[in-house]
Amino acid sequence: MPRFDLFQMACRLKSSMFHFLRATHRWIGIVCSLFLIVLACTGFLLALKKRFDWIQPTAQEGQSLANMYEVIPIGQVAEAVFAVGIPELQTHEDFYRFELHVSKNLFKVMSKEGYHEVQVDARTGKVLSVGRRNDNLIESIHDLSLFGDPTHDWGLPLVALGLFTLGSSGMYMFSVPLVRRARFRRQQAKRAGAADG
Repeated sequence: MPRFDLFQMACRLKSSMFHFLRATHRWIGIVCSLFLIVLACTGFLLALKKRFDWIQPTAQEGQSLANMYEVIPIGQVAEAVFAVGIPELQTHEDFYRFELHVSKNLFKVMSKEGYHEVQVDARTGKVLSVGRRNDNLIESIHDLSLFGDPTHDWGLPLVALGLFTLGSSGMYMFSVPLVRRARFRRQQAKRAGAADG
């Protein structure tokens, strides 16, 4: 086979590969951009969660403690929470998170369902605040766990793989024309030098 035909075949193959890469890059970009929009919006809200009560209720201040022996038992905290009467917080199995915040002298109790939070004074057992933890809802959208464990376990890695592919193919498509132009300029300079010499 003549050398010229081999060169033409190689050029055609390179060109079709470049077109395939561009099409793949475009479609991965469209799909991943939807996820990026969701991640950007939810990430923005999560970054500001301590500034807005509607995202995360402000932590109240409990009565000061002289020592840790003054902290009420967990059972008493649970009773105070149950007394509030939230349907999603009726038994200990309804607890999603049970936290003691020593800096504020209070317990924060969150429900598994409904994103409820009850803040209880760590010394007196008095309910200081009842609110919704919308940041937990936003976080579950952010990490895709709202849509089920399979989506969280497989969706996020696929998005990461898509973004890696997008970045790699974008860098390749960006650099190939630059390399070609530089090579072309070098060849032009060599020809100009040969013509002058």
